[in-house]
Amino acid sequence: MSVAPVILAIVFPAIVGAAVALAYYGYRYAVASSERSKASLMEGNEQLANLLIEQVQDRIDKTDGALFDEVEWDDLTADPPATVDLPPAVDSVAILDEGLHIRSLYPTPDASRRRRELDRWQSYVRGLDWKSLQPWTPDQTGNFRHLHQLFEGKSVLIAYAAKKTAAGRSYYVAAKLDLGLIAKSWIPEEMDVITGTRRVVILDEVARPIYGDPQPPTPFQYEEAFGKTLYAWRIQITPRNVQELRAQADTERLLGVLLVPVSTVIIALGLGVVWLSVRAERRASQMKSDFIANVSHELKTPLSLIRMFGELLMTGRHKGEAMTREYGGIITRESERLAHLIDNVLDFARLERGKASYNFAEGRLEEVVERALDVYRHRTEKEKLRLTTEIEPDLPPVRMDENAMTLVLLNLVDNAVKYAGDAGEVAVRLRRAPGAVALSVVDHGTGIAPDEQRRIFDRFYRATSARARNVRGSGIGLALVKHIAEAHGGRVEVESALGHGSTFTVTLPAAPLVTPAPDQRAAS
Repeated sequence: MSVAPVILAIVFPAIVGAAVALAYYGYRYAVASSERSKASLMEGNEQLANLLIEQVQDRIDKTDGALFDEVEWDDLTADPPATVDLPPAVDSVAILDEGLHIRSLYPTPDASRRRRELDRWQSYVRGLDWKSLQPWTPDQTGNFRHLHQLFEGKSVLIAYAAKKTAAGRSYYVAAKLDLGLIAKSWIPEEMDVITGTRRVVILDEVARPIYGDPQPPTPFQYEEAFGKTLYAWRIQITPRNVQELRAQADTERLLGVLLVPVSTVIIALGLGVVWLSVRAERRASQMKSDFIANVSHELKTPLSLIRMFGELLMTGRHKGEAMTREYGGIITRESERLAHLIDNVLDFARLERGKASYNFAEGRLEEVVERALDVYRHRTEKEKLRLTTEIEPDLPPVRMDENAMTLVLLNLVDNAVKYAGDAGEVAVRLRRAPGAVALSVVDHGTGIAPDEQRRIFDRFYRATSARARNVRGSGIGLALVKHIAEAHGGRVEVESALGHGSTFTVTLPAAPLVTPAPDQRAAS
């Protein structure tokens, strides 16, 4: 058993496995890299959101602190302060006593609005978590709470704190902040500083846009509540190049699905091509070995006969003039056979090197056929075969290399003689074809199987019937015939059926007609 198939059987699976593993880990690395990029992008979005939330919330806290520091009610038995200076972001303020009764509203509504405002503030008061409050002091800012929710279909933000009088009695301050100012002024002011390559959208409790244009949800969109103060609102941050990122994600997802199977298929196809190439190379190598063996045998046979009969003539061991002529005839025939074989080998060697050249000249193919068959008839007589010719009259000339076409005919006739079998007849026909001349060689031998009719023109290939019957041959004759025919602008074809013989036809284009010049016509 050859070592090469064993090595290939081991190496190919190893290559496929390594390639699949490489494709898989390459895909995993690409996915991990994509996830890291996405995580980095989302982290940047989160940092931007937190920065914006902190800045807005800090402004709200400062406003609340200033308000709670401003409101002082030292004597709960007396009325609350008549007026309070409200910061710009505060709509209204309510002061409540220990029993959570509203004692005063700022700014003071007129009589027609007081009941309405008072009812509205009573609704606010009922929604506040008063018990969790710690007393507010200026040095402990943040000891206050916020309520952010919908009241009567409107978003309301209430800041409230507990305070104590000098006597230690508790009272409460609640402020309704101006969300319109926060949304239309504060947030855009902060946004102008921190935005850039991202789109920021802020939505209210019912997902209506307060700032920015809503964006469709994507895997790259960051969303969270707008801090601990405006917790009923939500902030969304989306990269401006989200379409590019989405296309990239779709591409990565598609590659993730296709990368491993497609790369595996491509590698498998590549290895299959390599495997077929190796097999073809091994087959060609085997054919060359067979060719060398066949040619060696073909060369040795005529040389042995020439040497044997030459020695008989040299030593005089023969009887009479008739035996001398017979021995001389054998030597002549085997010399011609040897010369024909050497011509085939030399022409094939030139063909393999790409140095085959032809001397084209206009001539008549019937003359080449007649000369070649005159030389070959003695072999058909020896083989007890009948060689017939059928040549149409007035055939057009063709452009050809006479030596090459002689080689074509001799190869075809030689093949026909080898495979003629018991039929005892080989026919050579030369006839007119549309715009061409067709040369056919017909035998009535064993024929060629249909699946081998295309391969018999390949170099070194010999048909199964030839190998089975141990018919001598080199496997290059028909390859030479095909090359010479195509070099002449023609073609070679075969028609054959098993048990009914074969017909090989070489078709050459006729030489173009040349119209004489007027002065030449006049001279003639």
